Amino acid sequence: MQKNGYTVLFTVVMVLLLLPFIPEFIGGQQAKADTIDDYSPFTEAFDPASAASASDAFSEGCVGTYGPRSVPAVAEAPRVLGATVVKAAAEEPPAYQAQLTGKSNGLITLNPGQALTVWVDFLNTGTATWYRNGDHFIALNVAGPAGRESPFQHKFWNEYYYRPTRLLQDEVKPGEIGRFRFALQAPEQVATYFEEFSLVAENLLWIPGGSVHFTIGVGQSAKGVPYYRAAVAGKSKGGTITADPGVSFTFWVDFKNTGSKTWYNAGDHFIALNVADPIGRVSEFKHDYWNEYYYRPARLMQQRVLPGETGRFQFALKAPTVEAYYTEKFALVAENLLWIPGGNVTLKFKIGDPPQQTPVEPITGEPTVRIGLYTTTETVTVTANGAYSVVTPADGKQTAKKADVITNIAVNESTYTRIVPDDPNTIVEITSYQHSPGWNSTLNDNTFRGNVEVRHSANTGETWVINELPVESYLRGLAEVVNEQPPEYLKSLIVAARSYVLWHTVRGGKHADNYYDINANTDQVYRGYGFEQRSIDPLAAVIATSGVVITHPDAVTTINPQGIAIAAYSSGTDGRTRSWNEVWAGSGYPWLVSVDDPYGKISNWNTLEGNHMVGLSAQGARGYATEEGKSFDWILQHYYSGTSVEKIY
Repeated sequence: MQKNGYTVLFTVVMVLLLLPFIPEFIGGQQAKADTIDDYSPFTEAFDPASAASASDAFSEGCVGTYGPRSVPAVAEAPRVLGATVVKAAAEEPPAYQAQLTGKSNGLITLNPGQALTVWVDFLNTGTATWYRNGDHFIALNVAGPAGRESPFQHKFWNEYYYRPTRLLQDEVKPGEIGRFRFALQAPEQVATYFEEFSLVAENLLWIPGGSVHFTIGVGQSAKGVPYYRAAVAGKSKGGTITADPGVSFTFWVDFKNTGSKTWYNAGDHFIALNVADPIGRVSEFKHDYWNEYYYRPARLMQQRVLPGETGRFQFALKAPTVEAYYTEKFALVAENLLWIPGGNVTLKFKIGDPPQQTPVEPITGEPTVRIGLYTTTETVTVTANGAYSVVTPADGKQTAKKADVITNIAVNESTYTRIVPDDPNTIVEITSYQHSPGWNSTLNDNTFRGNVEVRHSANTGETWVINELPVESYLRGLAEVVNEQPPEYLKSLIVAARSYVLWHTVRGGKHADNYYDINANTDQVYRGYGFEQRSIDPLAAVIATSGVVITHPDAVTTINPQGIAIAAYSSGTDGRTRSWNEVWAGSGYPWLVSVDDPYGKISNWNTLEGNHMVGLSAQGARGYATEEGKSFDWILQHYYSGTSVEKIY
C-alpha cells in the first residue's frame, strides 16, 4: 500500500515538472501535422492605412488546431493616480485546466439540414483527473453564451439541449488527451456560422482553456476566421462617465481575441489602442502618461493573448476643463498592419455640470422630413447608442440589433436599407462618414436622430445616405445659427427655416428624384446631433417656437391647405431685400417683395455677389433684435409681407 502511494506521488511530481514543456511539445507536433490544405491563404494586396482594404484582405484567415492557454501575469502596468498592478505570486497549478490539441474539421461546409459527426481533443493540463461519470463529470456544452439553443443541435444531443456530448473515455489523467465526439445538424437558413463550445466540470466550473470554435458554412462555402478580430468584453465603467473638469482618472477596457492570430504587446505588429474617428488626432482627454505617441493611450497589458482569450488595455484620461457632454472613441490596431475589426470602443462623458440635454417628445401632427446627407459608392457602416432594427422594405426583412452593434450596408441598386431605432431618443452614428467642421477637425458630425436610409436612385444613378426624422428634431441639428445671438433673432431664423423645409415637404420634396426633401449642404446647412449637443441657444429657439411657421393666403393649395409660405433667407443685403421676381423671375410669391433692410448692409461686394438677398436678412434681423428690441414675429412679418405667424402643430 505504501509502495503504491509512492508511485502515485512520483507520477504527480513528474507531471508537474513536465507541464511547462507540454505546450511547446504540442505546438511542435501540430507544426509537423499541418499541411497546406489546413490553411486558407490570402493573396490580395492591401493598404495598411485603410481598415476596409486590410480587413478585406484578411477575410480568409489561417485556421489552425491550437487553442487558448493561460497567460503569465503581467510584470508591470502603468501606474496612474496611485493605481498599480502587482506581480502575482506563484500559484499552485489549477486542478482543472485544458488545452485544445486538435479537432476533426477546421472549416465545415454543409447543406441545409445535413448532419455531420465531429470530434475535438483537449489535453488535460490541470492536476485533477477527468471522468466521464460522477459528481464532476467532464462535458462539452454550448457556449458564447452558455445555456443557449445552438442552431446545430442534433437529436443525438439527448442529455440536454445545450450539451452535445460528454468525455468519450472513462477517465483522462493529467497530461493525457480526452476526446469529445458529437453530431451537428445544419439549420435551414443559408449563412456562415461561428459556433462555440466549452468544457465544463459538472456542478463545479467552466474549465479554463477548454473552448473550441467551428466555422460552418450552411449552403455556402465556409470562410476562415480572420487573422485579426476583436470584441469588447468589459470596461471599468459603463454608461456615461462623470468627472470634474481637469481631473485625471484611470480607465480600462477588455477585448476578446476572436480572430485566429495571437496578440502581442511587442514586436512588428504589437497590439495597441489608438484614438479614432478620426485617427491621428489629439484627444480632448489626452493625459501626460500617453508618452509613446499623442494618439496612443495604451498597448496591450499582457505579453500575449491567444485566440479566445481576453486582453486588457489600461490608461489614464484627463477631463477637459470645459463643462459639457463628450464622446471619445478608441480602436485597436495591429501596428504597421491594420485596424482590427470589432476593436472599437466608444466612451460617453459628462464633465462638470453642463446644461441638461433635452429629450425629444413626440408631437401630435408633426411632419417628417427626409434629408439628403451625402452620396456614396462605398459600404456604409452604422451603429446606435440604443437598440435598433435593420429593415429592407423590398423583402420585408427586419433584423433586431443591440446598442453599439455595427451594421455594414453595401450599396445595392435593386433594394434599399433602413436603420430604425427603437426609441426616438436613440442616436444613430454613421461610423464610415467623416464630416468635420472647418473650424475644428477633431469633431465629426456623423451622429443623427431618427432613421438612416441608404438608397439608390435609378433616376439619377446616385446612391444617397438619407436621414429621415421629425421636423423639430431636424431643426435641432440645423447649423444656420450659432450660440450667443439675440434670442428673438434666433427664433425668427428658426421659424423661417421651418417654413422653408415644410414648404418643400408638402410639395413632395425638392429632390424627389433622389427620394429626399432637402439637401444638408446646398439647401439648409444641417449637421445633426453633434451640432445639437454644442448649440444651447439655437436649441432653445427651436423649443420656444415648436410648430410655428409663416403663412400667407396666396400659398393655400390642395396640397398645402395651411398656406405655409416658402421663406427664402440670406446672410445680408446692400440695404434692401430683393423680390422673388427680381432674382428668379416669375410670380405667385407676394410675400417675397423688396423691403428696407437698414441693419442688413454688408460692405463686402464679393459677399453680396453670393447672396440672393430675397426674404429675411440674417444680419438685418439680428440688428432689429439688438438695436430696436423687435420680437421674432415682428421681424418675420417685416421681411415676409402680408404673412401671419402661426403654430400649426
